[in-house]
Amino acid sequence: MIHFLINMEGLHEIEAALGKAKDKSKVVLRKAINDAAKEVEKRMAKGASKRYARNESGMRPYRDVTTISKAKVGNLAAVIRVTDRPSELYDYTLNDRTYYPGSKGAPRWIKGKQLKTGRLLKLAARPNAGRDKYKAFVVEYPVPGGGKHRAIAERVPGSHMADNPNKEKIRSLYGTSKPKAEEYVFKQDIEADIQDMLIRNIQLQIDRFL
Repeated sequence: MIHFLINMEGLHEIEAALGKAKDKSKVVLRKAINDAAKEVEKRMAKGASKRYARNESGMRPYRDVTTISKAKVGNLAAVIRVTDRPSELYDYTLNDRTYYPGSKGAPRWIKGKQLKTGRLLKLAARPNAGRDKYKAFVVEYPVPGGGKHRAIAERVPGSHMADNPNKEKIRSLYGTSKPKAEEYVFKQDIEADIQDMLIRNIQLQIDRFL
């Protein structure tokens, strides 16, 4: 989850611009803050979708995990929150998403990427593993209540499965979560624009009152 505030202290400039309608200054600022927050939310979601190579078919888009606590006249601050479960690597671009029971027919390497501008890389606990057993693979887990869940997994070197001590445990691999993806976009592409964005929305609201 990420938080940031869009706020402004001091209303004298807004009051001066409003003239006789200066009693509406807090209403103007509240609406401007909320409009700016909506703009930030859209830009974060769009930027993350453009940057990260998620396979979004059938998955929750970035905006579905974002909520805004709106500013009020008595509390002139908006809060944007992004919350979601960890993003499995299976959600990102892969060269093969097929589950091969017993590994028959499986490609020699599962390759994947997280950034759309990146290239497909071999997924392995040891990147130069060649043909060894620590290459990543597609696994299918049973889901409580029925059904199956697919993920990219790898063997955990030196571990042992509880029901088969001759086999090492497996673990799912994870990519950049939606909160981290949107936080990166905010820090890199949006944060520096916040003040200008707010001023622009304040002026729009003032123009509507005059």
